[in-house]
Amino acid sequence: MLLVIPIPIPIPIPIPFPTPGRAGFNIAVHAGHPPGARVRSSHVWRRLLPVLLLIALGPSAAQPVLSVGGELSAGYDSNPAQSAGGPGLAFIRAALDAAQAHRLGNADLTLGVNAWYRDYEADNDSYRLSAVLDWTRLTAAGAGQLGLSAAGAVYRDALVAADERNEAALTLRYDHTLTARDAVAATAEVRWLAYRNASLPWAGRPGSGAGNGFGGPPSASSERRGKAEPEGRDDRLAGLELGARHHWSPKVESLISVVYARNHSPVPVEAYTRAGVGLSVRAEPVAHWRVQAGIGWSRTRYDRAPRRRERTDFQHDVGVAVSRALGDSAVFCGVDWLRSDSTIGERSFRQTVTECGLSHAF
Repeated sequence: MLLVIPIPIPIPIPIPFPTPGRAGFNIAVHAGHPPGARVRSSHVWRRLLPVLLLIALGPSAAQPVLSVGGELSAGYDSNPAQSAGGPGLAFIRAALDAAQAHRLGNADLTLGVNAWYRDYEADNDSYRLSAVLDWTRLTAAGAGQLGLSAAGAVYRDALVAADERNEAALTLRYDHTLTARDAVAATAEVRWLAYRNASLPWAGRPGSGAGNGFGGPPSASSERRGKAEPEGRDDRLAGLELGARHHWSPKVESLISVVYARNHSPVPVEAYTRAGVGLSVRAEPVAHWRVQAGIGWSRTRYDRAPRRRERTDFQHDVGVAVSRALGDSAVFCGVDWLRSDSTIGERSFRQTVTECGLSHAF
């Protein structure tokens, strides 16, 4: 299904109700590497491992709760590469989620894994495997919840090789219930993205840390050499999201959120600042049926562009999804429209993703 976040911002921040979605919105980090070098991510895991151990250490709780879910869907993506003239491709997508929760004193510890595989036409497949260790604890006499999580992921993409990467992330969040109808949330995240393949500037999708399109303008150092050369990089993406949820009735709720993100990159033309706002509404008009719609807007300003140009991207996103519960299963269909306009014309694109499928909780 679609509608991950009603904002086209690459920060995987949880929202008060689940919304499946596209795989392109993620974040990353890199340190300088010579052209053509394979980026290594062992230093990222050395940073992350002590945190994982710190969270995990503690008395083992009895009777842990295990939940498993799967999803199988098919659809059509009009522009999976998010390029100015990219071809449309049909796809089949399979996903599996598993999580095990433990009670540790006054807190909960959950270990979760998620994997999905998207089989496009021809040899254009992509997949993502991630694991997260999540610690949560109630505060403010039960009105608030504090959470800390550490995550790692691998992403592979045969269609846009420049986007392939390994990831590590630390996330801090706080949710607070104000009234029976209203709640607010704040989430801060730092994500390291270790790109596997040296690539030209802006050779990947915009928002995935690399940019958009097949190839792109040369970096400043490449211009001095007279031609563009592939470069390796590690980026660090830091983001903050503030959200407010309101229940209009027991079966209708809305979420409005604002996001600010800053991507730091050793390749100057890949560094950017992004701000966005989004609104989503979920309703259950009749028993077993759920309808969700979302709109989003963002502005991404890159630090530098070749030949003294400036690059600013404006993205508008609209999505609608409908699902029908069938016991432990559900059928769903959704469509997502994305319009990206850039001050550098060849970086503008349009994308429509339509997807229908079946999900099941085991």
